[in-house]
Amino acid sequence: MGLLTSPWTAACATGLLLTAGFPLWHYAPAGWIALVPLLVHVAKLSLGTAFSLGFLAGFIHHLTTLSWITYVVTHYGNLPLTVAAAVLCLLCAYLALYPAIFFAVAQRWQGSQGLAIWGLPCLWIALEWGRAHLLTGFPWTNVGYTQTTVTPLVQTADLAGVYGVGWLVVLGNTVLARLVKGRVGLRHVCAAALCAALFVAYGLWREKSFENPHQNAAHPLHVALIQGNIDQSVKWDPEYQEATLNIYWNLSQAALEEKPVDLLVWPETAAPFFYGYEDTPTRRLHDIAASVQVPILLGIPWVIPDGASPRLQNRAVLLHHDQGIVAFYAKRHLVPFGEYVPLKRVLFFVEKLVAAAGDFVPGRGPSVFPFKDTFLGLLICYEAIFPELARDAVRHGARVLVNLTNDAWFGRTAAPYQHLDIARWRAVENRVPLVRCANTGISAIFDPTGKTLTSLPLNVAATTKATVFVGSNTPSFYVRYGDVFAWGCTLTALLCVVYGEQARRRRLFKNPSCHFLGKPPSGMVWFKKKMPL
Repeated sequence: MGLLTSPWTAACATGLLLTAGFPLWHYAPAGWIALVPLLVHVAKLSLGTAFSLGFLAGFIHHLTTLSWITYVVTHYGNLPLTVAAAVLCLLCAYLALYPAIFFAVAQRWQGSQGLAIWGLPCLWIALEWGRAHLLTGFPWTNVGYTQTTVTPLVQTADLAGVYGVGWLVVLGNTVLARLVKGRVGLRHVCAAALCAALFVAYGLWREKSFENPHQNAAHPLHVALIQGNIDQSVKWDPEYQEATLNIYWNLSQAALEEKPVDLLVWPETAAPFFYGYEDTPTRRLHDIAASVQVPILLGIPWVIPDGASPRLQNRAVLLHHDQGIVAFYAKRHLVPFGEYVPLKRVLFFVEKLVAAAGDFVPGRGPSVFPFKDTFLGLLICYEAIFPELARDAVRHGARVLVNLTNDAWFGRTAAPYQHLDIARWRAVENRVPLVRCANTGISAIFDPTGKTLTSLPLNVAATTKATVFVGSNTPSFYVRYGDVFAWGCTLTALLCVVYGEQARRRRLFKNPSCHFLGKPPSGMVWFKKKMPL
């Protein structure tokens, strides 16, 4: 196995294999072996070297997975490529700290078969959980997402979210690593195989239970997605406002030609003007609603009057042809350095990437829209990567999740495909349909199993329709209890750290020479002779 001969080569292999599970490669089996190359080496490494190699693996993984960030920064931040590369490297260096900690702890735990096999998966999930919440959170590269194409495993998300699948994938890696080294007991292999079998069996059962959506559905909801494909370079040009609205109007008319729909869905900031402050496009929007005679759910920037310093919000609104705006939701989790600047007093020199001037302010909570005897829960843009926001909406009564996004920022990179994959999991976790409308794509509608009912490809102006069946009010386990699995892994990891350090100290006390290379210092020999154990 030439790949495993050098720890540095192994670290590079681990980073690249982790990336291979994400779009555009989508090679799910890579996730099950990604950590193995480096795990087989950690026992022979010092603590510092294990940390450094873990950092290298994490840096390579995030650098290759998130390379699209340079596109965003250069094209819309107007920054030189060298600066964009520096921004990407800084982010990747931060994200690499988490796998660095993982492999450092793995080095400490190699003396315990139980910790090395069962403790490490809990530690990985604990670190992912921390990354999802620290510094505004960034759970984009959770290892569970590498299994998006493995439908039976995805179905288990209604129990433990994406963290449950991630735990199983890391468990597969730890078992394989011990098998490669020939240091694993049969009972551990059998227990791990049983866990995998239970995951798959549950997933197959849950998938089958949703085969007939009519059985448990309250009523069907006919939805049309309107993908305008408005280029980001002209989106905010005042001279292009009328053309943009006409594109959405024409597509909406086309969507209504074959058969009626209950709801037209436009993407995030589909109306590129400040509603109520710009009279001409505001009137034009109402004229469009009156002409189609169907409620429109769309994204729009909003101005909140506040004296001489008005504040901005990124909103989704439900527009009726005869009642005007009847409901709205303001985005709660804003994009750092895009919609606001974190630590602005310190980072006063940072330019925002958005074309609209001013800071956006977050909404205060979930807003569930009553519609056609059901309720819609809104997620704007990358709010779909935060499971707790979708769960919050469903806990407040939403029976259909709607994700409005503008992925034009990403261009023709892997990011739109990654973003789409992540959103799919929110449908399964909450066992509700998810309607996703994106400006340039990828727009799609998922059923409660994450199955794609319809979709539109990237960078086309088009429309598509599907019927979603609104289910019963019975919440999934994940809706009721949230990330209790991730919390359990975090607590277990902490207990394992305490136990591992205590066990290591006991071994050192019993055999001081085992932690020194070559002959132990004379003082240790004297201590061992005087204190026989």
